[in-house]
Amino acid sequence: MATLELITVEERPGGQLLFNVRVTSTGGKIELPIAIEGQGSVASNETTVLQFALGFAKDLEASVRLRLGVENSGL
Repeated sequence: MATLELITVEERPGGQLLFNVRVTSTGGKIELPIAIEGQGSVASNETTVLQFALGFAKDLEASVRLRLGVENSGL
C-alpha cells in the first residue's frame, strides 16, 4: 500500500503555490513538484493538489498498463 503526503514548499509571487507530493510504497519513494494557483485556503489548496496527484497516478497507471499490454483495471 502506498502513502501520499503533501508538503507545501513555497508561495510564489502572483498567488502561485508550489507543493511536493511524496509517494512512498514498498517499491520506494518519489517526490513530485506541483505548482497551482492559490485556491483561497489551505484546505482548498491541498484538495486541488491531491486531485491533481491522484489524476496523475491514474494516468501513469494507464500508461504503464498500455506499455505492458495489460488490460485496463477500470480505474
